[in-house]
Amino acid sequence: MFAIFIVVFLLLWGILTVALPPLWGAIRSLANHAAATSMRFGLVQRFVKVTGPFRDYLPVAVILVVGAILALMTGDGFLDLAELVHERSPALQAIDVLVHDWAVDQRNSGATSFFDAMSTVGGPMGLSVLLLPIGVALGWKRRFRWLAYLAVTAGGAVLLDAELKRFFARARPEVAQQLMHASGYSFPSGHAMGTTVVFAALSYLAFRTLPQWWERAAAVSFAATMILSVALSRVYLGVHWISDVSAGIACGLLWVAVTTAAYETLRRIRGLRALRMKRGLPTSV
Repeated sequence: MFAIFIVVFLLLWGILTVALPPLWGAIRSLANHAAATSMRFGLVQRFVKVTGPFRDYLPVAVILVVGAILALMTGDGFLDLAELVHERSPALQAIDVLVHDWAVDQRNSGATSFFDAMSTVGGPMGLSVLLLPIGVALGWKRRFRWLAYLAVTAGGAVLLDAELKRFFARARPEVAQQLMHASGYSFPSGHAMGTTVVFAALSYLAFRTLPQWWERAAAVSFAATMILSVALSRVYLGVHWISDVSAGIACGLLWVAVTTAAYETLRRIRGLRALRMKRGLPTSV
């Protein structure tokens, strides 16, 4: 299984190394084209002419729109699963049981060692051990805003997961088929959600820090491989249903989209205000 992990990571790395630069270029080109097209409409022209300083904040509005779209996309997937769980859908339960039974039948010593390790890494203690030195390093480098972003994103996910578990109060699979002890409710998976939030947030910081596309692709690929491995580990170990981990990933992506869009908005507004102040322009809009 460790070899499969490496193979999946390398495949994703190769694909993203090739795909990310043109994809990023296409997104920027589309945004510029949309902005240029919008300026042809009289309503937009009048808005820009009248509002003056608001023109500089149009990129911030774009970030908010993109963040809202990503949040809606991931949120829709989570809500669909949540509705099926709340209604105790027979179809969803059948899929959960089918995948659970298949995972139990595939158990072997090698796979158990791998998934046990992944589950440990994706647990509260494992993620804390990962975040602690990163937090210390950010504090040492005086990257206090990045530190606050990580703290809010990770801490908020813990609270959100606890509230969702309490609301849905879904039972875990039978204890007799669990390879490790797990307490509390099942939906959504805290391991899947926590791993998604932490590694997605770290991928965002890596994307901003690393200069080369192959380095950015490596960070995103490793994060995706870890998220998938931790999520599958919870199903393999028999402590979650497949719908639990799917909902955990969806909810984690939703939360990261919200916090990252908020952080990017504040960061760019701060930068624009500093730039306008340097030019001797009013900073209020």
